[in-house]
Amino acid sequence: MHGHPRSHLDSGVSRGPRRGPSCATARAVTPFPRSVRTPVRCSGGSGGPTMNGRILMLYRPELPGQRAQTIQVLHMARAFAERGFEVTVLGNRRDRTATPQAALRALGISACPGLHVQLAPARQRGVAGAWFRLQAYRWSRGQPGVVFARDLERLVDGATWWRDRHRVVLEVHGRTSGDAGAPASAFDLEQAALRLAGGVVANCEGTADEWRETHGGALPGPIVVQHNGTAAGRRRAPVETDGVVRAVGSLRAFKGWHTLAEAARMRGVGPIELVGGRRTDLPGVDMLGLAVREAVPFPEVPDLLASSSVLVLPLSDNRFGRILTSPLKLFDYLATGVPLVLPDLPSISHALLAAGADASGLERYQPGNAASLARAIRRARRQAPRSPVMRTWQHRADALIPLLFPPSSPLAPLAPQMA
Repeated sequence: MHGHPRSHLDSGVSRGPRRGPSCATARAVTPFPRSVRTPVRCSGGSGGPTMNGRILMLYRPELPGQRAQTIQVLHMARAFAERGFEVTVLGNRRDRTATPQAALRALGISACPGLHVQLAPARQRGVAGAWFRLQAYRWSRGQPGVVFARDLERLVDGATWWRDRHRVVLEVHGRTSGDAGAPASAFDLEQAALRLAGGVVANCEGTADEWRETHGGALPGPIVVQHNGTAAGRRRAPVETDGVVRAVGSLRAFKGWHTLAEAARMRGVGPIELVGGRRTDLPGVDMLGLAVREAVPFPEVPDLLASSSVLVLPLSDNRFGRILTSPLKLFDYLATGVPLVLPDLPSISHALLAAGADASGLERYQPGNAASLARAIRRARRQAPRSPVMRTWQHRADALIPLLFPPSSPLAPLAPQMA
């Protein structure tokens, strides 16, 4: 088998929704094995048999993987399953040896009853796409449930499968129609998705504001804002530090890494280590004073964070940094006892409020101002250890269950009863 880039379905807006997989589609995927689920007993929580509430996490991650979207979708699936729901995730296969079990292990997730991770039988675009459509269609023929959709294109592509049978809730992260260079069809796609939706979840206040401003009367109701989180098992108590200042994440220029690179050359700031990227990711940036450690396995990140002297979150004062982010790394940072250096931006203030974090052990800096960042790092180096603050994926899932299965909905009796 030959690898290829992650596949995308054709837009359902331009050609209309599908009514079901074609016979050719069924023939293409039927011979492949069906033993792709991962039912083993939960390590804690509600335990016992799963209930009948069904959720399809409509996003197609490449597995195993450590992209932010993949982390969020799989951890949320696990959190819903922990509450007794039957949760299905359909994913692309990274390579021939990939398994659902390996996908969960890569993110430190233990499987449990009700959590069903399924991988395409092959990486080829046509086969994987046909398989995905067939599995989504089969799910739609089952008992009424909830389609929790991050992928608006695939949601609209199967519009007739969900309509009048399943509740659709959109999860929106940013607004594609507001991006520079976005095609004119992006607005139409968002409108088509909203016509199917019974609810909308935004990952931060800025995203919610943009959708309200753009789509106003097309919204099915108030947008629910729920920031991201981290896994409960990633909490780390304060430990002896190694004296290194660390920043974690992909080295994308628009996130403000050049400011940290400039601050690293100032007195009393280093040593600084960037975790999760490569020097070549920032062409034209002087990396003097910066060490770069390439990707660390996700389950090992908390121990590395906890050993740090200071943790820095780089962001720029642009549209993304100011209003459209709820950084996963922030919740991992908060789960340690390490002093934090954070940009003074509304997005970060909102996320801190969502996590219930106070100002102790936190230093703020002006984005784009290397001198301000250097001063904040020096102040943080003198700080005593903090008390870890936890906002977990379970907190997020519990807050969203009433939106997915509202008391007024016919689906409400299918949802597990929580104490």
